[in-house]
Amino acid sequence: MATADPRLFADERGVWREQTPGQPSGIEWNEIYRVSGHKLDGVTEVYICVVLDFEYGEFIELYEQWPGFGQVVAAITQRLPSIDPDWYQKAMELGVADPPIELWRRQN
Repeated sequence: MATADPRLFADERGVWREQTPGQPSGIEWNEIYRVSGHKLDGVTEVYICVVLDFEYGEFIELYEQWPGFGQVVAAITQRLPSIDPDWYQKAMELGVADPPIELWRRQN
């Protein structure tokens, strides 16, 4: 039996994915160290993946077909200081053979 895609959302605290209703997990805005993007070849479809990295190696993957993805992209654009307003467009322009691209990094 296939599992449903998680629901994504962003609020004043951060970005969250909810696989089980009422049990979100995610990353707070001040914990986001880097935003990157890449494309995956799923044989019948190509998937765009946005990755939110913690400073010490953990990360969260967000896929464009998951519910709430557009709202999260808009929130990232609004909340992260100095992120290029066209950051997501750059991820969309990647080919499946291209390496991941860094789209934003926190300045310490």
